[in-house]
Amino acid sequence: MKSHIRVLGIDDGPFDFSDDRALFAAVLFRLPSYIEAIALGTVEVDGRDSSDSIRQIVERKGWKHMLHAIMIDGAALGGFNIVDIKALSVKTGIPSITVTSERPDMKSIKEALKGHFQCWEYRYAMLESRELHEIRLDEGAVYVSFEGTDLKNAVEIVKKSVIRGLTPEPIRIAHMVAGACASFRREVCQWGV
Repeated sequence: MKSHIRVLGIDDGPFDFSDDRALFAAVLFRLPSYIEAIALGTVEVDGRDSSDSIRQIVERKGWKHMLHAIMIDGAALGGFNIVDIKALSVKTGIPSITVTSERPDMKSIKEALKGHFQCWEYRYAMLESRELHEIRLDEGAVYVSFEGTDLKNAVEIVKKSVIRGLTPEPIRIAHMVAGACASFRREVCQWGV
């Protein structure tokens, strides 16, 4: 694998469950530490459009041909708007990787889904079908699921993406951008500007 591959980091910003939509950031990152572009999108809170929203940004921006991976913070955006990484990888032709620093508690997730959605089975089945892999880093472990690539390549991409700590840099920057933009949007709405 080349040392300066491009990875798209995805994370959402803060939102209220009373909101219709949640903002997310997509950061085009050339490893190990160069930001090439940033885009913003939205997903329906607790909806089912996260995979399509990410795909639309990739296609609209013309990034499809240059990306080696799409890396998402966790399994969902905007609450329980679960990213279908298989569909995302198939539709874009780009490997899709979810990364979290804590092993998901599937029993608690199942109970939360049952309590929140009448048709919770679809969302749970999407999560349960994913194979979860632990990747050991200098400062601990992260847990990944992936589609469109193999374990060796996914491990290499994640390890190349982490500069310090446990969070891959494309996701860390996407988190900061989405957080700042969501906060600014709330403040502007409150000010009536």
